[in-house]
Amino acid sequence: MKITYCLSPLAKLKGLLGKRNLAEHHCYVFAPCKAIHTFGMRFAIDVIFCDKTGHLLKYYRQLAPNRIVFVSRAFFTIELASKELLDAEQLQQTIAACLAFDSDNKNHINWI
Repeated sequence: MKITYCLSPLAKLKGLLGKRNLAEHHCYVFAPCKAIHTFGMRFAIDVIFCDKTGHLLKYYRQLAPNRIVFVSRAFFTIELASKELLDAEQLQQTIAACLAFDSDNKNHINWI
């Protein structure tokens, strides 16, 4: 999985804007983040909201363009391609991958 971390205000503002699609095994992580929008986007995305410990709070499936979603207890958000419905195990694997900073992952991580 390729992971892009959007931590600066500019990176969070830009996010996926202007992208034509999102590759199947690529996700964007926004932290801290309690809300996201899909204004100006050209495709639907899946969105995972988690608390500081990585506990899943909310999973939005195929969030359409021009929407806003908010989860008050969220600390970070993961945005990924809406290819297929993720089951509980797949959601936990995705969250764990986004929280892991081991040497095996370093070639698949971007910071913006």
